Amino acid sequence: MPPGNKKLTGEEVAVIGRWIAAGAVSIRAEQEKLDETNSFTEDDREFWAFQPITRLTVPTAPATSPGKPTSAAWSRVRNPIDAFLIAKLEANGLTFSPEAGKATLIRRVFYDLIGMPPSPEEVDLFLADEAPDAYERLIERLLNSPHYGERWGRHWLDVAGYADSEGYTNDDTVRKEAFKYRDYVIRSFNADKPFDQFIQEQLAGDEMIDPAVVSSGFKNLPPDAIEKLTATGFLRMAPDGTGSGGVDQKLARNQVITDTIKIVATSLLGLTVGCAECHNHRYDPIPQADFYRLRAVFEPALDWKNWRAPPARLVSLYTDADRARSA
Repeated sequence: MPPGNKKLTGEEVAVIGRWIAAGAVSIRAEQEKLDETNSFTEDDREFWAFQPITRLTVPTAPATSPGKPTSAAWSRVRNPIDAFLIAKLEANGLTFSPEAGKATLIRRVFYDLIGMPPSPEEVDLFLADEAPDAYERLIERLLNSPHYGERWGRHWLDVAGYADSEGYTNDDTVRKEAFKYRDYVIRSFNADKPFDQFIQEQLAGDEMIDPAVVSSGFKNLPPDAIEKLTATGFLRMAPDGTGSGGVDQKLARNQVITDTIKIVATSLLGLTVGCAECHNHRYDPIPQADFYRLRAVFEPALDWKNWRAPPARLVSLYTDADRARSA
């Protein structure tokens, strides 16, 4: 350890050796047995990711003393993010890099927001625009581009484990309708959909539509209901072999549920819970019982005893008018 060509130095190995020789004492006594009541220390509970979000105080330029003027970098602070950056930089003896020229700036913005370079004509227009709000207007134009959702939706699709195929067997059956969820994510980013709504639709879009639509057998779905049902593709991204032949169905069904829980946990809790499927976990503060409590949330929909193979989960988008026209 660590793997690869980078090895611990002799001094680092010696430190570990002295610690082991001294009894490998930890800050606090190790628990002899892990259970729900004593598994987790206050250090575990104080981990930064588990703390409530608070509004931090924005750093300000340090008070000056005679003969020691304020750093010139503080004069370049234009927003709170700049203030946090320069405070941390100066604490480490660093300062801002020189400001980028307009030609560099437009390339950075294009790559960052839409993932593509600007055309020579777009660069020329920006260079010639001397208006004080030229940069702000450029940002707004790119945020309003449909390519913005394509560029930034990819990050969420990666988090959700988006795939166009089932990924369970060597056959790797294609998910012909998966692109609909991909496009839902892109539309959501381009519409600046509130994050809480974005998450709720993906976890429970089917619970958010008119019950009358459900009781009708999902006939004549209005656009809003189609959008919310499509959002639940988030819960369809785990590898799934239950539509393939030659697999242990009980094992495959349970694996889909477990992998779905892992995706939900890593994407929304910032926590891995997979180890707790089998045992109380010493390093991720999750007892085994909590894993199955979490599974119980999804059990009504992902019921391994009353399972629907992927093709049986499809909902027709044909309306009565479509059927009449087809006839």
